[in-house]
Order: sequence, then C-alpha cells, then structure tokens
Amino acid sequence: MNIDLKLTEQFTPFLKPKRMKVVYGGRGSGKSWSIAQLLILKAFEKPTRILCAREIQRSISDSVLQLLGDTIERMGLRDYFDVQKTQIVGTNGSRFIFEGMRSNITKIKSMEGIDIAWVEEAESVTYSSWETLIPTVRKKGSEIWVSFNPNDEMDDTYQRFVENPPPESHIYSCKVNFNNNPFFPPELEKERLLLKDKNIDLYNHVWEGEVLSNRDGAYFAKFIQNDQIMDFAVEPNIPVDTYWDLGISDSMCLWLVQQVGREIRVVDCYENQGEGLQFYINWLHDWRTKHQAVLGQHYAPHDIQVRELGSGKSRLETARKLGINFRVVPKLSIEDGIHAARAILPKCYFNKKNCKTGLQALRRYRKEFDEKKGVYKPHPLHDWSSHYADAFRYFSIAFRDRSKQQRAGQPQANIDWLVA
Repeated sequence: MNIDLKLTEQFTPFLKPKRMKVVYGGRGSGKSWSIAQLLILKAFEKPTRILCAREIQRSISDSVLQLLGDTIERMGLRDYFDVQKTQIVGTNGSRFIFEGMRSNITKIKSMEGIDIAWVEEAESVTYSSWETLIPTVRKKGSEIWVSFNPNDEMDDTYQRFVENPPPESHIYSCKVNFNNNPFFPPELEKERLLLKDKNIDLYNHVWEGEVLSNRDGAYFAKFIQNDQIMDFAVEPNIPVDTYWDLGISDSMCLWLVQQVGREIRVVDCYENQGEGLQFYINWLHDWRTKHQAVLGQHYAPHDIQVRELGSGKSRLETARKLGINFRVVPKLSIEDGIHAARAILPKCYFNKKNCKTGLQALRRYRKEFDEKKGVYKPHPLHDWSSHYADAFRYFSIAFRDRSKQQRAGQPQANIDWLVA
C-alpha cells in the first residue's frame, strides 16, 4: 500500500541506517510529529521493537503514546496497530514500549532486543541516564533517536550530541526550526511574533532553538564557574556531612559535603526514587566504606518530623531506629533558601566525576515560564532538577546557620532542642 509521508528535507536521512540520529531546535519545527511518522513506518514495514523513553514519566499520559496513536490514524494504518493503554502492538509483531529512565533505569537495563530507542524531550536527560541507556541498546543494527529543544548550554545532552558529538560515521545530527516546517500551524505564528516583540533573547531560545547562554531565568547557573569543578579525593579523617531532600513519591536526594580548612568541598551527590529510607542509608554506608570516609552530621528538612498516616511515626523516628540521627533544617521560604545557596555556591568546590548530575541539575534549576504571557513566573519550575536544588538549599541554610553559631562561640546544637 502507498503511505504518504509528510517529511521535511532534514528528516529524510532518518530513512537510512545510522547508530545515532539527533534532531534539535525550537518550537513548531515538527520534530516529534516527523519522528512519529518515521517510527510508525518502520514498525509497519517489519517487526520492530521500539522503546520510547524520556527522563521522567510519571504516568503513560506523559509519554508519546497519544502522539503515535494519532499518527497511526492520520497515516491510515489503524487496521495494522492495536493502540492499548500502556503500549502499541502491531499485527506483524512490532511493539512500542514507554518508559521513564529516572524511575525505571533498572528495568531499562534489563531490556533485550530493542531495535530503536527514541528519547523525546532529551534536553533534560542526565549523564547517568545516557550512560545506562546507550550500552543497553546493543542489538545488531539498533539505533538511538534523539529529539530535543536545547535548554542550558551545559546540559549533558547538548554537550554530548551538539558540542562534542561522536564521529560523523556514527551520528546524523541536524537543527530544525519553525521556518523549516512547511506545515507550521498559523495558530503558533501569533505566539511566535508576540514573544519576539517582548523578549528577543527568550524568543531566540524558544523559537530559534538557541541555548540559554545568558541563562535567563536560571537561579544558580551563573554562580557556578568551571574552575570550581575538579578532581579530588575524599579526605579520610575529616567528617563528611550529608544534606537530604525527602521529596514526594519517595523521591530522595542528598549532597555530601566536607569542609577542609576554609574550603567547602562537595564530594558527591545521589538521587533515586521508589525506595525506602533503609535503601539510602545502606547506600550511604557503602559509600563510606568505598571512600574510607568518616560520616559527620546529617541534615533533613522540617517535614521529616511529620507523622505518616500508615505507621503513625515520622521519618525522623524511623531514621533514628535505622541508625541516623537527623538534625532538622529550619523552615524558610524557597526564596530565602535560594539566596542562601547563591551566597555559598561561589565558595564551593565540586568533585568533577561524582557531582556531574547534581551540577547539571543546579545549572538547570530555573523559574517556570508562562508561555501565554511570555514571561517567567516568580517561582521555580518543578522538574527532575528540583530535588537536587532543594537538597542544596537545605545544605546552604544549615551551613550558614552553623557558621553563625561557630562565629558567635555557641555550642553545636543537638537534635533534641532543634526538634523541640
């Protein structure tokens, strides 16, 4: 049967084999729409197993399942595919699978026989996620397709595929914008012109696919310089303090900080989801053994004292029984925490290898953008970077308050009166 593909010139190389196929650019370029057509065509022609991945997928509604289903209808191939609630199955054995990398990385590592992995909204994919996904897609002739709108110039995806790409024999990469899309909808033209009149720098980012080199809207990016990021070992006889964010849905993040003389050394960071407190404590003990380190004080936000409905106990009490006595960071506004973090960031040194993902998160943490009004909102965007940023805010507040006590000659506060 004849299938009418509506593709721009930039996407025709996707029809030929290549290990990496990367397309990036601004809004309205038709990246996702074009890739959806190409993948449906591949799955129609022969049995193909396709993983549709993104950094965070809280539910199937966050995935591209709806886009692919609509594309199947538009291409007249409804009789050849069964669009289900969580997957799409072809009558020839093709299958589309939808997963979030951050919460299901172990599941993705165990996947076999992936022909194509499409990573959508890849600007937010972290170093650790790429380092897991790429070797997982290892079937002979398999490919990795990447589509994204560039965000920060230091994002791992941008550095990996645009600034320092693999050899040309290994990758096809192109930039596509609205002016390359002959099917650009007139409804978006009004939005484009409105933003162009209001903020030309933001316009270049949103519509021309430029990175936020001016870091507009970012809270911490300009406070982190490259000469603060280096290789260094953990000092064996100096305590390493930990600072935690106990997020929603069992997401947790922690920073590990060591003060060596007057230097503030951020030696490591860690984040995971869907695990209990015991898991993170075990990780911390393994980390201590690996680095032959001495653990110091542990700090957590005020909500660690909230009692859980199921057990009637707080996580503070649970942690005590598991061997960690948390100090509670005072409850301050997000704005106060951001000010504290901005003050301490220029004084910090970060371990280049261990803090790679955490640094990416800190640089990415920014204000939420109001697309209709073309302005930034006065509060942070909540995305994957939020947990790292929140934990760093708690570190900044606790470190500042502890330093004030030391300068005043006050004794170190203990957990009992902090909680009281």
